Amino acid sequence: MKDYPYMCARVSAKKAKLYGESEYDNLLKMQVNEISRKMEEGDYSNEINEFGSDFDGANLIERAINLNLSNTLTHLVKISSEDAKPIITAYTRRFDILNYKRILRWKESKSDEELENIIYPIDTIELSSEEIEALSFEELKERIVFEDSSVDYQAKIKDDESLDEIERKLDQAYAEDLRSLASRTRSKEFKNFVETELLYRDLKIILRLKKHGLDQSEILPELTCADDKKVKDLLDLENYGEVIEKVKELTGAEGETLEELEHSIEQKRLTEALKTMHREPLGLSTVVGYIVAKEVEIENLRMIVRAKETGIQNRETIRKNLVLM
Repeated sequence: MKDYPYMCARVSAKKAKLYGESEYDNLLKMQVNEISRKMEEGDYSNEINEFGSDFDGANLIERAINLNLSNTLTHLVKISSEDAKPIITAYTRRFDILNYKRILRWKESKSDEELENIIYPIDTIELSSEEIEALSFEELKERIVFEDSSVDYQAKIKDDESLDEIERKLDQAYAEDLRSLASRTRSKEFKNFVETELLYRDLKIILRLKKHGLDQSEILPELTCADDKKVKDLLDLENYGEVIEKVKELTGAEGETLEELEHSIEQKRLTEALKTMHREPLGLSTVVGYIVAKEVEIENLRMIVRAKETGIQNRETIRKNLVLM
């Protein structure tokens, strides 16, 4: 049976392959096709080669990084200790939920965009693009079931027809799921990690809804940390400028516009999450920290390539938006 030392040793080997600051500096000097060739030399080799004959440039990299993330998560579950496996599976359920939300929005909008361009190729959604296209919105909604979860997601959303309401209920069900799995662990660091993740999510929601003039009674149903004193204090503030300053004080984030502030909050969330890799050398938080680090790498690569594709060549402009480990 796999144990924590074995699992953490394998994770440490994976962590060593992640891009560091010097690698990002080199990528920033390259054009998109040069970046894909560089990626082919390392951990993304299989995925670049898989799609290389059909795609190039940004499209090639987008597909390769999504598949690489899926392959990484699948492998992590395989090498996990038996007690960690269900927890890692539950934590990575965020990608399933994100996929379902994107699929439902795609279905409702009758978009012409190819599904492969908007969803992660995660194995747990066992539907082909053709099957998804053939199912109705309601039939797709009924597919949102996670048998290994202590939370009944279907019961949460079955009476909702509004997509916004379904998305809200899925997010709250996942928050409940995260707290449930955190309570089943002996890791104080993991519990703190979960609460920080959920708090930062709520702070961004409060910022956006306060800006649009919603009151407490309208904001509270959207939150997952409504009992947190920091959240309560924020909700009590009526002046939007004071809300912004309080959020900056809580997170250390900066930004002139709401979009800049939200991006900075996300950077702070990821930076805080990455610290979990170093606090428990043989604990669950090391593995979850690696998953976050892999997410960071994927998003950094996506950001660099999109910036290059849209003509933003100023390295410092791109670099300031990266999360560096």
